Amino acid sequence: MKSTSVIRTSIILYNACESSAFLKPASTRPLHFHTKSSSLESGNAITKRSLILRAADDDGTSMSSSRPFGTSSPQNIGRDLTVRGVASSPLKEEDLTDNSVEAEKDGKEGTARGKDGEGVGGIATFLKEKIGTVDESRLAFPEIVSGEVPRMFSNISYKDMVEEDGKLSKLAIHDSGSVISAAALVAGTTIGAGVLALPTATAPAGFLPSSAALIVAWFYMTISGLLIAELSINRMGETGKVGVGLLDIYKTYLGDGLGKLGSGAYFFLHYAIMVAYLSQGGANIGAFLSSVGVESIAGVQGLDQLLFAGTVGGLVYLASPSVVEKINNLLVVGVVGTFFGIIGLGAGSADFGALVAMENQHAELVVNAFPILFLSMVFQNIVPTVVTQLEADRRKITEALILGTGMPLIMFLAWNAIILGNVVSMPGALQDGVSPIALLQNEGIGGEALGNLVGVFSELAVTTSLIGFIYGLIDGLTDVANLPTKGPDFEKWKPALFAGTLVPPLLLSFGNPDIFYNALDYGGAFGVSTLFLVLPPIMVWKLRYGEENRSLSVPPMVPFGKIPLGSLWKAAGTLIIEQGAEKLGVFEFLQKIFLE
Repeated sequence: MKSTSVIRTSIILYNACESSAFLKPASTRPLHFHTKSSSLESGNAITKRSLILRAADDDGTSMSSSRPFGTSSPQNIGRDLTVRGVASSPLKEEDLTDNSVEAEKDGKEGTARGKDGEGVGGIATFLKEKIGTVDESRLAFPEIVSGEVPRMFSNISYKDMVEEDGKLSKLAIHDSGSVISAAALVAGTTIGAGVLALPTATAPAGFLPSSAALIVAWFYMTISGLLIAELSINRMGETGKVGVGLLDIYKTYLGDGLGKLGSGAYFFLHYAIMVAYLSQGGANIGAFLSSVGVESIAGVQGLDQLLFAGTVGGLVYLASPSVVEKINNLLVVGVVGTFFGIIGLGAGSADFGALVAMENQHAELVVNAFPILFLSMVFQNIVPTVVTQLEADRRKITEALILGTGMPLIMFLAWNAIILGNVVSMPGALQDGVSPIALLQNEGIGGEALGNLVGVFSELAVTTSLIGFIYGLIDGLTDVANLPTKGPDFEKWKPALFAGTLVPPLLLSFGNPDIFYNALDYGGAFGVSTLFLVLPPIMVWKLRYGEENRSLSVPPMVPFGKIPLGSLWKAAGTLIIEQGAEKLGVFEFLQKIFLE
């Protein structure tokens, strides 16, 4: 017989021992040595490591050394030591040498040689310093760098077991996480209602330029996800806790000023997208009610949005998370099924020749599509969850994020090809502001079955996305209000939290048929660009290069040092300025002045 009691724990791993003696890193719990033949206690296992020792003299000064040690107890030191790590070796006074003077001298000489161009080695050193590197001595987990240990902690489940003799025992189960499962979570988060706005955003530029832009957006958003993963792992290493939240990361690494900007961008993005989802979901319900002859209800302004918000919000409010998860999984199956149905039906009626014809390609208009392209590839809010599931394993996380975003990229390219290919021959279908999806539903292009499938896909995609964003906003509000996410205090404030989540976007969604696309456009231009493209590289820059002596838990997740960081925030900053100027009418104003 097995008991159903399960206790989930996460154990910080610091050595490569195969036993269960896992120790916390020194940044979380340093070990202290004192005078008089101190010995190092390291649980059940002691391993040979390259450690950083800090020796504090009576006058308060300190010196450090990083070197491998053997396997016996420390000798008399003569003063207190704080050891970051695990070791058991003879420690002698001469082992604690200060190499900082020589290192500083060597660094200055290398820089001088690089600037003067004296030899290939000097130039390489100079370029390396300009690009930016992270010295391995800063890494708190040398086992991760060497490959002896791939992960930073282990997810362990303990189950109560009743033996044959009736005795109760514990069974420890290691849940290492699956790259495929994590990639599926990323893909499911990415494939949301943003895909519905893609054809409208990309139609004026044409299929070929917009496809190239979508690949660029995928590249930048994947880099952003990897940077957030790097921040998550470092935050776990600093706190010794797993499951850090996105807002906690922004507050920690940005400080009060920029941290508030990150929180503001978080709520702006979520509320903007909620407005779009409630508007589109309500419109779909209104169209369905009209099709079945219930005109009296469908004709009341705002009632269809209220029905949609009440149905989905009521489900999340009243049902347990496990029930909501099961219902959401069924809806996701419907999303996937209708998507491939659209691809299968639409491929037969699409005009692919006209789709790629040069007269239908306008690359100069593609920049206006980037806000929706970026928004369609959003998945970063679940990166901390992926890091926890995969035990901060750098290789697994990288594979999961690339695979999990690569699948939606292929699906979005196919989706755009089918939708635009079916309307490309229709006059005015590719003009700015025209919705190709609405044309498919209302004009019967491609057949009635295709239009019905598009409508069902739209409603299912909006519903699954809305469920996730309700949870995201609830988590954000509880974090700001310093409330728990469960328990009596949460239940007490639950009505107010749900009202604060649903009422503001519901009011904004009333009576504006164009709010769906506009809300997503603004959310992508300012919310996504700020939250996921500008702030993450700034945080990583500060973490890697702001404090040269700051310990890190993981090597950089994105190669080439400062180059991708600068590229990311500069490109996003340019987009924000360009879109802001356009939406404020600056370009139109200047055009009138100079042309008239």
